[in-house]
Amino acid sequence: MKVTIDHNCIIHLRERTDIGKKIEPIVRNKGIECFVVNIGASEMREHGVRPDQYGKFQELLEAVGIAHLPRLQPLMIWDITFWDRALLANNEMIELSDAIRDVLFGNSPDIDIATVGVDSPAGRKWVNHVCDVQSMWCHIQNENDVFLTTDKNFTKETKLPKLIALGAGRICHPSDL
Repeated sequence: MKVTIDHNCIIHLRERTDIGKKIEPIVRNKGIECFVVNIGASEMREHGVRPDQYGKFQELLEAVGIAHLPRLQPLMIWDITFWDRALLANNEMIELSDAIRDVLFGNSPDIDIATVGVDSPAGRKWVNHVCDVQSMWCHIQNENDVFLTTDKNFTKETKLPKLIALGAGRICHPSDL
């Protein structure tokens, strides 16, 4: 079984929450191949994880015991993805990313990120949206079996069937795996 670990799960591991403690045996299970998406959510930025600071991301993964896991490369997005750990997109890749964004955040207003800045409240929300889309994109693009997340937006009744139709397979909370 191939499992994509959402960035929210990494945060739970870092904070040693009860959910994080449920993720630890999943990662250690030899019958499960877990993957980390090479992207840093806005919560990680508070700890120095930035597009030009991949080492800080690596340090975070080491601190939570998952630095050994294989990585999935998201699409290159300026000010979001790690500069040398992302893919240049073709039209098919962009179409899938856009379809995922439409499912997850189709009703969200567009913002001018250049004006508001990535570190503003609106910018941080935008970064999280991009990270969610790219995490799911990596999961689908790499044909993994399970998307492990604590974010209920992925499992809403109106969104889950659409994500499955795009190729997401199973999306579940750590306590359900």
